[in-house]
Amino acid sequence: MTRTTGTRPRSTSGQTRPRASRARQRQRLIDACISALHVHGPSHTTVEKVVAIARMSPGIVRFYFDSKAAMLVASLEYLAEEFDDRLIVPVAELKATPVAALERLVDLYLGPEIASARKVSVWYSFWGEASSRQEYYDICGKRDARFEALVRELIGRLIADTGARHLDADAIALGLIGALEMLWQGYAFQTESSIDRADARRRCMAYLRSVFPAQFAMPVDRPSPLELPPAAYASAPLLEAERNALFFGSWQFVGLASELVSPGDYLTLDVPGTRALVLREPMGGLRALENTCPQRPHALAMQRSGHLDGLIACSVHNLRYDLHGEPQGDTPGGALTGLELAVVGGFVFVRAAVDGQHAPPAPAAATATAATDLRPAGPPRETEVAADWKLLIEQWLEWPGAQPSSAAAPGSVEFAGDLPATGAWREQRYRGLARQAGTARWQRSFIAPNQLIDVRPGAVQVLQVLPLAPGRCCLRSFDYAPAPSGRLDRALACLAGRLARRRPAADAALATSVQRGLESPGPVREPVIRVPAPLAEFRNIIARLLPGALRHPGDSR
Repeated sequence: MTRTTGTRPRSTSGQTRPRASRARQRQRLIDACISALHVHGPSHTTVEKVVAIARMSPGIVRFYFDSKAAMLVASLEYLAEEFDDRLIVPVAELKATPVAALERLVDLYLGPEIASARKVSVWYSFWGEASSRQEYYDICGKRDARFEALVRELIGRLIADTGARHLDADAIALGLIGALEMLWQGYAFQTESSIDRADARRRCMAYLRSVFPAQFAMPVDRPSPLELPPAAYASAPLLEAERNALFFGSWQFVGLASELVSPGDYLTLDVPGTRALVLREPMGGLRALENTCPQRPHALAMQRSGHLDGLIACSVHNLRYDLHGEPQGDTPGGALTGLELAVVGGFVFVRAAVDGQHAPPAPAAATATAATDLRPAGPPRETEVAADWKLLIEQWLEWPGAQPSSAAAPGSVEFAGDLPATGAWREQRYRGLARQAGTARWQRSFIAPNQLIDVRPGAVQVLQVLPLAPGRCCLRSFDYAPAPSGRLDRALACLAGRLARRRPAADAALATSVQRGLESPGPVREPVIRVPAPLAEFRNIIARLLPGALRHPGDSR
């Protein structure tokens, strides 16, 4: 604590910022170490693998850790402290109400903040490897004992409150801990997106209900959520869970293959967790690489598009790579990290490499139109929106003709219908021209979790929503037009382009208005029209990621 005097504390400007910066860098290394442990385990995790994930210099590790072993221990200590702070402390505060405390314990133990697939695998990797088991016991032994004592005390209080003296508190506590541990083991062998937290919670609560049926009564079945709680649109823990479960490893649109004509032509894309560089190789194929300097996390190619003369270079650190990402000359380290790439109907998508067993298929919904005759109608446009990213998705999924896509990634949806009739002169004129051209159909494809491909006569638009922070997002628009072959086509493309450019602004305004309404809610009302099935399913997906504190008290999820 800084002692207050009549003058400004000298430490404020001279020491606080450097200390904060050092703490952030140390935490960044710990986070990267946890990710490396998740993939490789303690014995195969190396400093080189950690700094590659952290995108930091190998030499910086020695400023924070004496050795690799010290870094591994610090990572486990961080998880142990997090378990104390986020579970044992808040549950212990509810000791006077053991039913509420046990419900809270199950929610937190199985929730994404503590029990992500990434973190759980670290616990078990230390425990499972003989060479690191002693470190586990040294760091986690007391924590495990505190947790067991807390569960035993809560069960004992509940037995005393109910007068069920015939019950054995030790045996019941051991059963609950065993159920939680078995579910954690299941988490360790799954990807975040495949974990069914609702089912895990149901099974633990069923165990408690079998012992204390009156205290943990079966909740009344409720239909799929018509609405998410307002706090779900401004929750930092939920946003972290969404990024891990929905965005990591998802296919993201980069551009059209036809934009990359000659060897060395490139496109770039920044999305949560991935910076992509897609380029045309000398042999004519396409390749996707991480657009990140291995020394410091800045982009190697700074522009949206351009041309590379045979080399990918970082002039700051004098690093050079060929168009395959291989180091050239005296450039140290390995090749640039590759990304997965898919070209579907001329549309180019990339994603970070994920476990093949759970990897979603390529977004086949993009084949709604052939992109061979399309050309960019300008650079991508970005609009910062004062609303949560989910509000824009919900607007798209409210389309009444929405149907699940048959050959696309799970959660993808297709819309089809005639161009809408409105009273505005521009829309009426556009609709009339489309009828003259014989192409008055409008098709839209939603690609989970955050993209919409809008195909209409004279224009194709790809919208991409990127979460920035709780209650804030970025709406990115890629606009394309077919090469006009006559006067009618040129007029149609002109009007289509104008209408498409207005779309992001209208979507952003509506989402912002809804966000403001959620921040100052009035009386709760049932929706006056039926919620479309794709929207209900999207809300179900989000509901399964909700932290326990945001859930309805009687919700069985």
